[in-house]
Amino acid sequence: MPTDQPSDPTQEQLAARRLLDALRRYHRREPLRADVRVDTLIAQVHGSVDARPAGHRGATRLTIDDAALRAVIDGLVARGAMERRGHRVRLPDHQPGLSPEMRERVDRLLGGLREAGAAPPPIDGIAARLGIPAGVVAQLRAAGEVVSVAPGIDYPRATWLEISERLDRLARGGPLNVARVRDDLRASRRHADAILHYLRNGPPRASG
Repeated sequence: MPTDQPSDPTQEQLAARRLLDALRRYHRREPLRADVRVDTLIAQVHGSVDARPAGHRGATRLTIDDAALRAVIDGLVARGAMERRGHRVRLPDHQPGLSPEMRERVDRLLGGLREAGAAPPPIDGIAARLGIPAGVVAQLRAAGEVVSVAPGIDYPRATWLEISERLDRLARGGPLNVARVRDDLRASRRHADAILHYLRNGPPRASG
């Protein structure tokens, strides 16, 4: 709810700094996304402050409301510190994509999954060991670089295409079942069951 209080330059400067910091963090966490919704950015600013200990030097209370924060965003856009398209904003120098270092990590991740064939280990554990944020893994799935057939079972796109083509050929010799898929792919029963379920029903629904 907007306030009728006069603007406070100190609070506006604090808000601008925190909005830009939150936007930088978002771009680092989800580098494949071009921009972020304004309301999501404002929520992140509130959340990052609330999460800090009371004695933290960056925990100065932000007292302006959401309407005032939107006005600060307007000012940042006018100054060229942010770019806006509709209800979404980004940093002017942000280009969606992975840094060379993150791309190398992702390539190692995908290479490890390919070597595992039809029975890969859970992707999240490997990604964490390689220093790949969960947000990047989610974006790899959204971009189709990784196909998630069930919770904890993900395949690189090329591997999944190979599996699909192999099972198409197998199906010409009779109905597919878990035992046939398991034996042909040399996979575990769990992986074979997940593959069959995905082929018949499509991607698993997101929870929540």
